[in-house]
Amino acid sequence: MGVRSSVDLESRRQALAELLSSSGSLRIEDLAARFEVSTMTIRRDLQALEDEGLVRRVRGGAVSSAQPFEARKSRAWRAKEEIARKLTSLVPSGGVGICMDASSTLAVLAGSMPPAENLSVVTDGIETFLTLTRNPRVHAYLTGGQKDPNAGSLVGPLASLTLKQFSFARAFLSAAAIDPHFGTSEFSAEECEIKRLMAELSEHVVMAVDSQKLGTGAAARCLPWDGIDLMVTELDVSDDRLDPYRDHVELL
Repeated sequence: MGVRSSVDLESRRQALAELLSSSGSLRIEDLAARFEVSTMTIRRDLQALEDEGLVRRVRGGAVSSAQPFEARKSRAWRAKEEIARKLTSLVPSGGVGICMDASSTLAVLAGSMPPAENLSVVTDGIETFLTLTRNPRVHAYLTGGQKDPNAGSLVGPLASLTLKQFSFARAFLSAAAIDPHFGTSEFSAEECEIKRLMAELSEHVVMAVDSQKLGTGAAARCLPWDGIDLMVTELDVSDDRLDPYRDHVELL
């Protein structure tokens, strides 16, 4: 009995790690139902996997540990494509400046920018910058800084100094997690600092997140709801999963 239980535990935890690696993030209740165990058992499993550095626990669930950019970009690909489709209507036609963070969601938008003339785009994402430079109608700028090992973005004093040289008509941002009560959160305070600065320097702030991030939390609180003008997901605006957010922000 003891040997069988041990084998079941190890198999479940291995399956958990693989599932999170492919999905990116999942909620405790969904994992408990999937593996037909209690939420307390899943919490213990996630703690053990976090101790091994395989996952990172967040409020209400867990996310896979930092992955290469391409792996993050391919996760929830259809959702990101739909979000990018919605975002294209919000990109100014030109003559102004906008900023984009280093998220894989905004990288999809960078690859499908609508026609624009004399549009300046500043980003702290290396991959996003390289994508933007392929568009001859966009003036792309990359902040300097130190690479954040979790998000893959450029952070620190140099990144902040670069951003302060600009003012933006619109900020396109994403988040590691989003909570209906306090707003967005990230895995590091350094990442929060850059996103807050982008928001402060912008006339209008768009938060683009796929639905898997709704109702979750990460280590560092970032943007409160009064700092966000519009939230864009892949969901139809009538979807009841968006109900907790309707009183806080405009939805698209």
